[in-house]
Amino acid sequence: MAPLPTNAYSLAVVVRSSKTENLNQSEHQKKQQQYVLVHERFPRGWWLPGGGIEHKDSTPVDAAVRETIEEAALPQCGNLPVMTHLLALEQTPGRIRFIFRGEWCDDDVHSILKCPPGDNESIEAKWITFSEIKNFNRRRKHIPREQWLDDGNSHPLSSSTSVTHPWLRGHEPSTFFGMLEKSLKQSNIVPGLKVQKGDTEVGGAFFSGPKESFNNDALSKRLTIRGRAAFLIHLKCRLIVYASESQQFCTMSRFVDDQNGKTLRQLSDEMLSQFSSLSTKTGLQRVDYTAHENGREATLTVFPYAIISSNHEFYNDFKWVSKEELPDTLDQRLAAEIGQGNVVDLNILR
Repeated sequence: MAPLPTNAYSLAVVVRSSKTENLNQSEHQKKQQQYVLVHERFPRGWWLPGGGIEHKDSTPVDAAVRETIEEAALPQCGNLPVMTHLLALEQTPGRIRFIFRGEWCDDDVHSILKCPPGDNESIEAKWITFSEIKNFNRRRKHIPREQWLDDGNSHPLSSSTSVTHPWLRGHEPSTFFGMLEKSLKQSNIVPGLKVQKGDTEVGGAFFSGPKESFNNDALSKRLTIRGRAAFLIHLKCRLIVYASESQQFCTMSRFVDDQNGKTLRQLSDEMLSQFSSLSTKTGLQRVDYTAHENGREATLTVFPYAIISSNHEFYNDFKWVSKEELPDTLDQRLAAEIGQGNVVDLNILR
């Protein structure tokens, strides 16, 4: 079955960093981490920087950086945020959302963030701590439209109404700020796949796009859904299973054949369930997003793994080989690091 036309989105959970700061782990745990929060245009409230992936974006990472700059930065801001980890990959029929952790250096006394009254993208952006989220309402209070207008023009008041009645557009700031705060206190390890920029690493989140800009013919065939950019995204799961007793591996690949009825997480669980009786450990080693040259399609592949004690029960059902006998070089490299390095829980897939 052909891929379902899909709207894709990127959100950024951006942490404030500093060129001069050099703290050890205990100092990090004492210091309150700051995050970017964006005050969107009326009638929306405060939220994470983010939005739809557009046809001009080569990858979801590029979209996250672009949206952060557009919604949160001052026009003269010279430095760009860097997306460091993929925290979550959420999927429903016709919709995929990538949620990244990012870092943005802001050492100046005068912040790089947007000030009110803002522009068409947003009203303002602020650095806030997780504890300050408690000062925001969970839903919008009813405010008459006229109270948002400054002398009848189209710019919402940014100092009185928006500060007096701040609300969060959704749960995402609380959820993901809380996730990062918990990891900071417990292990100082980010609970996500590290965004990798080259082929030297094996595990992590990899994003690649066309090497050249799209030609006019490709641009004319772009997909849209309700005015938003859309893509045909092939969804694939590549599972590797390691039997520790025999030190052998088997691999299998499947595409999501019905994107209206199944997600990547459901396909991964379905494939892993074959080994659930003997599985001692499961996880996710890699996510790979590749945009196609035609500008309309992409392939999104997830690489879960399972470690089982013995393969005797499944020996005749699958082809078991040594690491060196795996036919694909990437499979060999993943096998060498299975259960180690940059791996995360499968709950990153939602």
